[in-house]
Parts: sequence; structure tokens; C-alpha cells
Amino acid sequence: MLVRTFRTILFISIILFFLTGCVSPVFQPQISPQHTIIDTSVFPSSTSTLTITSTQITPPTDTPNPAKTPTPTAFSELVGCQKPEDDYSILTVNGVLLNQRTYSMLKHAAELYQGEIDILGYAITQGSYTQQVDASFGTHAGGGAVDLSVMRIHTYTILWDEIPPLINALRVAGFAAWLRDLDELYPGSPIHIHAIAIGDRDLSPAAVQQLIGDYGYFKGFSGLPPGYGGPSPDRYGPPILCQWMIELGYRDLRPTPTPDPTGDQLDCHKCQVK
Repeated sequence: MLVRTFRTILFISIILFFLTGCVSPVFQPQISPQHTIIDTSVFPSSTSTLTITSTQITPPTDTPNPAKTPTPTAFSELVGCQKPEDDYSILTVNGVLLNQRTYSMLKHAAELYQGEIDILGYAITQGSYTQQVDASFGTHAGGGAVDLSVMRIHTYTILWDEIPPLINALRVAGFAAWLRDLDELYPGSPIHIHAIAIGDRDLSPAAVQQLIGDYGYFKGFSGLPPGYGGPSPDRYGPPILCQWMIELGYRDLRPTPTPDPTGDQLDCHKCQVK
């Protein structure tokens, strides 16, 4: 009886041993705060193809940017530039001869000047088409030449403050104009403004030289030839160029001239007496 009981217990123990060896305990992972849980659902499936694109970054080079080509500056003429009329009929003004072109230019200069000196009347002391004054060295023998008094009417008072604005107005209107001071041409020579109309077709050879000669206006000189105090620098600044003068062939002929808007050289045959 005892032996049978022992065998029964042993049999039951053997069965329990095999049963416990086949059942694995439930494993609960322990997650520490330092661990990161990765959600694998965001990864592509094994059937997907993962394509990785490589972007190549080109490093900057040391090649400088090409120099910019300067843009040519458009020619801008002074306010007041006005092409004179082409009328060479002869007028008598204040007892002297002028052509209509020269007188029209004087009228335009008077509009620009708006000063005390009446350059359309009493101030005209010598005109064109005359050789009466030897000191003019032939500049008044043709057209376009005029001398203007700078004194108050009926007096010997020199209007010094009027001279610079009047010379400027004459130049804008198209004259090469300079002051001839007391005794400058010869002992006792009167003070006056001497003016030559640029582009006048009747200019004398001497007047042409006052414009483009070695002592001329467009070369930055006073128009006085050797023997009369020249060549001497122009005291009233550089020559004034208007578009109509350029079209006639005139240029700034100084050693360091204002840039020529056309890039052309002086076409002297256009400036000579025809």
C-alpha cells in the first residue's frame, strides 16, 4: 500500500515537471526613462523601395564679376540753347550794319539776360561788314561780329556787375563773347564786349580764327591773336556747346575737353567761310 502511494506521487510529480517546462512565463519589458520608443510604423515596408537623393553643393569660386561697361551719357545742352534763324538780310541798327541772323541772336540773348544794358539799342557800338576799326584785325569785315558797350547810357559808368551775366547770355544764345578791357587792345581803347556769332556763313577769316584758331573760343582762349595780348586763357570759362553748333561741326577743342557726345572730330570745312 505504501509503495503504491509513493509511485502515484512520483508519477504526478513527473507530469507536473514536464508541464511546467513547456509553459514560458509572460515577459514584461522594463523601460527606463533614458530609452526612446521608436514607432516602427513610420518605416517603409519591406516591399517599398527607399530612394535617397544626394544634393551636391557647388562651392563659390573666386572669379570676380565682369566689369560693367559704362553707359554713355546723353548730351544735355543748357537751357536757353536755340538754333538761330537762317536769315542774312542786312539791317541797320543804331547806325551800324548787322545781318538778321546776328540781330535775332542778340534778341534771344536779351531775353536771357534781362539786365540794364540795352544790347538791342544804344549798347551796339560796332557791327559787321566794316573795316573802319583797325584794332579789330579784320574780325568785323564779314558778318556775325558786334561790339557792345558796358557803360550806363549817357554816362561813363561801367556796369561791372552786368558783365558776367551778359557774357553768359550771349554765349548761350550762340556767340563767342569776351570782355575787352580798357587799354587792352591799344592805349586808350574803350571797354566793351566783343562777340562773334557762331556758324555765321559770312564770317571773315579773322573771325573764324577767333572761334577755332590757335587762340580761339573753342580752344579755351580769349580770341586775341599774338600782338594783341594773345593767346590768353578765357576768363569766362569753357565754351558753351549747343546741339545746333555740334550739327554744324563745332567741338570743344581744349586739351581736356568736355566729352564729345558724338565722338566725332571737328569738321573744319563746316566752320569756314563759304
